[in-house]
Formats: sequence, C-alpha cells, structure tokens
Amino acid sequence: MEKTHIICHYAEIAIKGANRKLFEKQLQDNIKFNLKKDCPNCVEKTQRKRGRIVIVLSETGQNNLPKIEEVLKEIFGLAYFAFATKVDADMETMNKAAIEMLSELEFDSFRVTSRRADNRFLFGKQQMNEKIGAHIVETMQKKVNLDNPDATCFVDVLEDGAYFYTERISSSGGLPVGSSGKTLLMLSGGIDSPVAAYYTLKRGAGIVALHFHSVPLTNRASIEKAEETAELLQRYQRKIKLVLVELAPIQEQIMVKSPEKYRIVLYRRFMFRIAEEIAKLENAHAIVTGESLGQVASQTVENMEVIEEVTKIPILRPLIGFDKQEIVNVATRIGTYDISVQPDQDCCSLFVPKHPVTKAKLFEAQRAEEDLDVENQVKTAVENRDEIIIG
Repeated sequence: MEKTHIICHYAEIAIKGANRKLFEKQLQDNIKFNLKKDCPNCVEKTQRKRGRIVIVLSETGQNNLPKIEEVLKEIFGLAYFAFATKVDADMETMNKAAIEMLSELEFDSFRVTSRRADNRFLFGKQQMNEKIGAHIVETMQKKVNLDNPDATCFVDVLEDGAYFYTERISSSGGLPVGSSGKTLLMLSGGIDSPVAAYYTLKRGAGIVALHFHSVPLTNRASIEKAEETAELLQRYQRKIKLVLVELAPIQEQIMVKSPEKYRIVLYRRFMFRIAEEIAKLENAHAIVTGESLGQVASQTVENMEVIEEVTKIPILRPLIGFDKQEIVNVATRIGTYDISVQPDQDCCSLFVPKHPVTKAKLFEAQRAEEDLDVENQVKTAVENRDEIIIG
C-alpha cells in the first residue's frame, strides 16, 4: 500500500493544558521547516488534528520515505511517527485496507490497535479491534496475540478518514525547540558542552553559542571545532548564532597579577561575566554549561559557587549528574564526539597551574581580582566579539 500520509504523535505536549496549542504550533512549524529544508517538495500540507500532526505527502515525498524518516527522528517534541495509508472510515473499506496492508508482511500472529478521535464514528476502539481482527483471522488464517504479536495493525480514525500503519518509528521526544525561550550556551572545544546543548534543545530552549578562544596566543583550531559543532547542532535549531570572544588579554593579565592556583577560577569568573553581558544583548534568559560535578578542578561545588557569584542570570548545568562515559556515549550517538576529540589549543588550557585550587574561597578570589581591570576587560571583550550565523 502506498504511504500517503504521516501520523505524528507527541507525548509531553499533551499535558500542557491551556498552553498546549502554542506547543503544538511550534512543533508543526519545526516539522514544516525541517522537511522543507532537507526534503524539498515532499509535503503538500501539515495539519493539527486531535492530538496529532498529520502530514500529507506529495508524490516526491512518497518516493523519499527514508530521507523523511531521517529528518523526523531528530525533531524534538515528536514522540513517534508512522507512515500511513488513509482510507474511508467505513468498516468494509477498513477491513480491506487491513488485509492489503498485512499482506505485505510475513507473520503468524497479530493484534489490532485502534484509536478513535472522531466520536461520530459508529464503533468504539474495542469494537474496531474485534471486527477488523475477526476479518483478518477469517481471511488470512492468522492467530491473535495481544501480548507479543509478530505484527500490529494500527488504526487511527479521525474526522476525515481512517489511517492504517504497521510501524511506529520513535523520535527524539522532549519539547519543540523554540517553546522554552532562549539560552546562552558556553561552547568549549570539549566533549561536554555539545551534549549539554543537545539536552537544552531537547527541553525546547533555543541556544546562542558562545565560544572563548585565545587567538593569537593559540591557533584557530578551537574556533574551527566550534563552528563545526554548531553546524551539527543546527539540525535541531533553524539557525545558530556563534559568538566568538577573545580571552587571551584577560588571561595574560591574570597570569601576571594573580595567584597561580586561582587562575582557572578567575578565568571562569571573567567568562561568566562576559557571558551574562552577551546573554542580555541576545535576550537569553539563562547560561548553559557542560559542567559535571567533580569532573575537573573548576567543577567542584565550592569552585562553582565562587565562579557563578559574579552573575545574576540562572546557570543551567544539564550534565551535572553525568559521569564521563555517559557523556561520551551521548556525544557519540549525536555525532559530536569525533569533532570534540580533534586536537586543539583550548583557552582554558593556556597558562594552567600545576595545582589549581579545588575549594576556592570567595574572599580570596575577590582579593585576587583587586589588581585586575575587571570592568574594562569585560567591556572590551564584549565589544570586540565576532559573530557567525549558521543556518
């Protein structure tokens, strides 16, 4: 049977109450945009119908199902989808459709799983299951197995017809990107921050990526990695702005005028100050980092407390409870790992002390900053930033 439609189901959006339509519209818009970008002319229209988004495929789309599947699997907010065939919602036509569809499969046992979104339809879902199931048994001599069937005949009855399919394809879940505001991502050249970006996007928040570099004291490798990573993450978000900020002048001043063991803490305090100022400019409401508790010296509770003291904006740490292997596993799955492990000269690895402080004291950090031109250094870094639009 030709697959003429796609039935898209969401999960979490369904419990959003009065705001549900806003989430549905955002998800529909994201689906339309991504399919238009990656599979042009594949869709005739998309419609929101009774807790579903229904995509009507063009002839081009019907011939490009693998590409469409690839796109839909990476859309946040979508729980699962199915390539379906639409028929008239009368029992005789539905029985014929079930036989035609199942005839394409090899199976010994089956079940019918029906949903009825249109209450005007004569039969309830249990009656549909029984009537269609009985017809399959009689026509194809197959056995019913409700617990562990070889094949499942899915039927969704909506106001405009009945949609038949045999496979539900899992998607990314979460909330549609753009439904939870905007954040500023501190994008390093490491493994962690792209994974933090992934989980932030999965919760529906858009990102502006901020990358600190130490060019000309280092080469441009970390900038190139940041660009490549942002390009990969852009498949989840329509456009990504990458902001580049030079940290080298600040690092040089810290190296000369501050205690060695406090260098990393002071680097991070400056980075958070700069990030907050850029977040204000970008109308972002939180800073996202790839920090994981205890993973490195700057990521102890004591150091995090001292570092974020310089900011008022919320700091989000999606990976706070992840261990390194868990982060690596996700990075590998989403495709950022191979980019992250490419060699580069990260700004935070420049002038690193042999024994960085792990339990920083706020008064000591503040005292170490007394000889630093904090306000002007932050202002200059923000004013001299570079911006790249990806997408």
